Amino acid sequence: MLRWLFQFLLTLALSLWVGTIAFFSAVIAPTIFQAMDRAAAGKLLAEVFPRYYRAGVVCGVSALLSVLVLFLFESGSRGLRFLQTLLMLVMLSSTLYAGWILEPRIHRLKEERVSAATPIARAEAQKRFDALHARSVQANLAVLAMGIAGLGSLAVRSGKN
Repeated sequence: MLRWLFQFLLTLALSLWVGTIAFFSAVIAPTIFQAMDRAAAGKLLAEVFPRYYRAGVVCGVSALLSVLVLFLFESGSRGLRFLQTLLMLVMLSSTLYAGWILEPRIHRLKEERVSAATPIARAEAQKRFDALHARSVQANLAVLAMGIAGLGSLAVRSGKN
């Protein structure tokens, strides 16, 4: 019974995490940018991103704790559980990096770009913003890809039972 509960929690947390990233990236963000002018869309997303990353961290911590319990107290394919644990650690680290390091820097650069006194300063802020934004997108896509791999590993695991 206990194994089932932690397996369920792992599957739920990972599914919600992957679903949130996919829905936000494919539906929410593009819709916001289509419906609003760029400045207003950016301002709205600046309000949404902290919640988005907090949701990712909650899912990540839940998934990590669940897989750790399964790894430590379950017999069977420990190699697969070890791989799942590593995936959850990397995914959670990437989410924390994007949300707590990159996102505040990106937000500051947006403000710096708007308040820049010269076109050169504005262009430099834009260049740094674009680079950090690209890194943030890459981190989120990596978490999405690893999350899909993690869900696949759960399917492989359940097929062996």
